[in-house]
Amino acid sequence: SFPTRRSSDLSAWYLSTQLDGDAHDRVVSVALAAAGLAPLLPGLPPGLDVVRRQGSGKRSWLFLLNHTAAPVDVPASGVELLSGTEVAGSVRLSPGGAAVIREESR
Repeated sequence: SFPTRRSSDLSAWYLSTQLDGDAHDRVVSVALAAAGLAPLLPGLPPGLDVVRRQGSGKRSWLFLLNHTAAPVDVPASGVELLSGTEVAGSVRLSPGGAAVIREESR
């Protein structure tokens, strides 16, 4: 448990130490869970940016950026806008790779 302070629906967490990578990840996971937040696409490795932007209607865009040194397969379906190719099931991001998927219905 961490010292917290609550005011209406806001809360603050206090932690005065420098954590190693694993401890930092555990603290952030606990804080995110307490706030009711979860990864957009669970199960992906660290070092992958995943952002979904919702347009009007049912169209959305999935922005992906791989900061790792290994290829990563990401579940996705739609049209990959940087290459113009159709994506059905997953897209492979090379190390340092990026993709923008136009998703037709979500």
